[in-house]
Amino acid sequence: MSRLFDPAALLDANLEENATRRDPLPPGEVLAQITDISFTDGVSKKNDLPWNRMDVKLEISDPEYLSQYPGSPEKVQTQLGIMLDMNNGQIATGPNKNIRLGRLREAAGCNGKPLGQLIGNYLRIQIAHKPHYLDPDLIVDEVVAYTKP
Repeated sequence: MSRLFDPAALLDANLEENATRRDPLPPGEVLAQITDISFTDGVSKKNDLPWNRMDVKLEISDPEYLSQYPGSPEKVQTQLGIMLDMNNGQIATGPNKNIRLGRLREAAGCNGKPLGQLIGNYLRIQIAHKPHYLDPDLIVDEVVAYTKP
């Protein structure tokens, strides 16, 4: 199999500077497809309490929306993080537990079904801008709401 480039040649190649920051997605509403979900856990440095998060990868391919983004790409990805309430290693259910997760599942038409069935479904998401938590001069995008398409 032939390669499209010589990896060894890249080590000595003169390259232009790479970008160090991503332009934030334009604020507004757009249709997005759930392409993947993953889970992360850890322990808070502040109070030494465990935490669990579900990360939902979203793909946006709306040409009208993307025409507002530098380079007008065919598609972009963003992510929605949902902190989870857990109960003995299981996602907690019941009153006042995992409300954001329930709203996501409802919007995707999967409430009461396995989480894997979220993948492939569409949501209407609202994107807003906010300052980065470590660098207030850096503006980042955030998925602040989601509803049925």
